[in-house]
Amino acid sequence: MTASGEAPAWVGRGLVRPASAGVVCGIAVVAFLGCGVPARDLAVFAAYVGLAVLLPGTLLWRALTGGGPADLAAGLALGYAVEVLAYIPARAAGLPLLVLAPPAAVLVAFAGVPGLRRHWRGPAGRERMPTWCAWVVAGIVGFLVVWSTLFLYRVPITDAYVDMPYHLALVGELRHHVPPALPSVLGEPLSYHWFVYAEMAATSWVTGIDPVTLVYRLSTLPMAAATVVLVVLVGRRLGGRWGA
Repeated sequence: MTASGEAPAWVGRGLVRPASAGVVCGIAVVAFLGCGVPARDLAVFAAYVGLAVLLPGTLLWRALTGGGPADLAAGLALGYAVEVLAYIPARAAGLPLLVLAPPAAVLVAFAGVPGLRRHWRGPAGRERMPTWCAWVVAGIVGFLVVWSTLFLYRVPITDAYVDMPYHLALVGELRHHVPPALPSVLGEPLSYHWFVYAEMAATSWVTGIDPVTLVYRLSTLPMAAATVVLVVLVGRRLGGRWGA
């Protein structure tokens, strides 16, 4: 407590209050199931992103930065980066499932090395997002879920946006070839903006989920949610207050 009796700025352990995060997750689950995503695919996808991307990324983020209010969102972003950088040489070597080696090594190291175990709990004094701000963030992410449900998830694949088959073709290319080539031009290398497709290809290899389900349904939502939270944290840092 400060001399004025108020809690200091850096208190608490969560970024988004569990209730608001739980509401958004519940909405997302209902949306995906209602739009035809098999329960098995949804459960396996959540387990993979949580255990092989979010968790090791968060542990690395805490070890590298000391932790802070953006642990989960920044950890997810870092976890995606590690996943892609692991998948590229694994796929090039013809062993795509080796993408699991780095996250497994991180989890083993942080469980076995005494000096790293503290990062499972995070820093003791972490800034806590105010309740009102947590619900505003939840509302933004919830809006993205509803918007995506109306204009992407529930739209039949045959009636989806015209560029979607091209995105699917790029995932297929990265699922089978590294370095990738343009799927529409034989022998022309794909030299730009293909990392997201490598991420989806890696997810497909590990989970067995059809790339169609990842492209048209599952993969973009965690990325969008993390982006929203990180933008809020940037505003907090630059503006000096959560209202920024």
